[in-house]
Amino acid sequence: MSLLNRSIVLNTMIKHETLIIHDIGKEVNLGFVPDKAHLQFFLDELTDSGYLSILDGVTPCTYTITAKGITEGKRLKEGI
Repeated sequence: MSLLNRSIVLNTMIKHETLIIHDIGKEVNLGFVPDKAHLQFFLDELTDSGYLSILDGVTPCTYTITAKGITEGKRLKEGI
């Protein structure tokens, strides 16, 4: 089983730009099915840090990558 981390979540969001909460945790997007609480922890942390944002007035909850998140995802991917 793969271990979920910030880099995986950010790079998934970079690839898709915008995803609803249910789609983020799908195997087709992350490459494995993560623990829901662990995924929510990363989504909350990345949103609080400004790397992701939640679209207003959209149901179900929909996340989108920010410019700051794209920069951070590329940095993590390159190991800088």
